[in-house]
Parts: sequence; C-alpha cells; structure tokens
Amino acid sequence: MEDLLDTWNLTTLTQLFASDPEALGDVDVHVPPEGSVLYVTLKEKGDLDVFVTVSGDRDILASVVLAPCKDIPNREAFERMVLRTHKLVPLSSFGITQIQGQEWYELFGSLSARSSAEAVVEEVAVLAANAVDAADMINEWKNGDFAA
Repeated sequence: MEDLLDTWNLTTLTQLFASDPEALGDVDVHVPPEGSVLYVTLKEKGDLDVFVTVSGDRDILASVVLAPCKDIPNREAFERMVLRTHKLVPLSSFGITQIQGQEWYELFGSLSARSSAEAVVEEVAVLAANAVDAADMINEWKNGDFAA
C-alpha cells in the first residue's frame, strides 16, 4: 500500500490495519453492518477495541472506551486529577462520550486524514498503550490507591 494517500477512508484503513501485523500485533479488523466505524481489536492488549472513524476528508478519529462514569467514586476529584495530568499522556486526550444514554470515559486521539500510514498505525498503537495505562489508573482510583 502506498505510504501516503490523498485521504484515508474506512476501506483503506481496514486494509492498512489488516496488512501490518508487526506494528499492532495480532489484530481483528472489521466494520459492522452500520459501516461508519472501524473496530480494531488488539488481541495482545487483552482484546482491546480501538474504534476508528474518518470525519469527512479532514480527520481520523480513534478512541477507546474506558469505564462508565457512574462507576468512578468521587467523580469530581477524579476528573480534576485527569485534567491536571492529561499532558502526561502523549497523543491522547480524555473525554466523556454517550453510549446508549450512559456517560462513559474514553481516551481518544485524532490526526489528519492525509497522514502517512506509519503515523496512523503509531496513533492507534500509542492510544492502545495509553488506554491500558488509563484502565490501570482507573482501577487504582476505584481501589482508593490515589489521593483525592
């Protein structure tokens, strides 16, 4: 596949993730019947699902859903801590998204739809690593291992 495309779309992204096993490890890649989001399941990261979509012809958005907001004790302090430390998480940002009427924390990143194949794969790999760290941090928070 050519390293730099005019712009990425779900078909070319599917081909990219399916064709480069070294970069992300063992993955499953599929687009559900609705067809607007690509699921990249990273088997070596505990079957972590990274959701990838293309926003028009400008941006590629990638996200990982972390935990329901309602499950986080002392949510206000948690969010304050996340806002203070988010600069330490390269290429990713914390957010809140709605899933079936419920708020969930997510980690997401974006890059240009004109990015190189290497940059796209790196974004997903870094996002996945950051998501594993964020999930560990959330579990530590739930167990009271962080000072509020």
